[in-house]
Amino acid sequence: MMDLMLILVIVLAIILVLIAATLIIPVDISVRLFKEGPLAQVQMSFGFLKGTASCRLDFSPEKREFRLRVLGVTLLRRDLERKEEKKLTNWKKIVWNANELYDAGKDLAGALTKNISIKRLGGRVKVGLSDPSQTGMLIGFLYAGSGIAKAFLPETQLKIEPSFEEEQMDADIGIGLSLPLFKTVIPLIHFFRRTKKVF
Repeated sequence: MMDLMLILVIVLAIILVLIAATLIIPVDISVRLFKEGPLAQVQMSFGFLKGTASCRLDFSPEKREFRLRVLGVTLLRRDLERKEEKKLTNWKKIVWNANELYDAGKDLAGALTKNISIKRLGGRVKVGLSDPSQTGMLIGFLYAGSGIAKAFLPETQLKIEPSFEEEQMDADIGIGLSLPLFKTVIPLIHFFRRTKKVF
């Protein structure tokens, strides 16, 4: 009986340590936006405990998928294709509470942006408009934006290519973020408390 109690205490202690570590060690968030021709794809991944556990969301015309991995082993893979079911939205309630929703969303976004930090930004953009002079102005604007981003984040690696022959907008951009979860718990609780009457 004592052995069983000891095992339960050890398991409970391990669970508590893992929860505390998950809240303290920042979550690594990676977002990749990819578009080439008509093909567009978004990938989001979240790494917990320095990559020990991770979640990944893929959105593309071919698939919408969620994947959970722990120690490199896929534990859960779920197809996120939307089922054709009618869910009625109470628009009257949402419009009536629009100010409260806006204020709650603004406060949550402020708390998240205050605590999130950008670790890396990179990729390539190939852009062309119907008028070559407008393409040149847009490329100049993008180069200036890239320079500003590099001033704030020296690890920024953006390659910008003009396309004067054809109209196109292709990109492969990745951004890496870091967010300590313990700093988001209280703002999330406030957000859900303020919006629960709407939903």
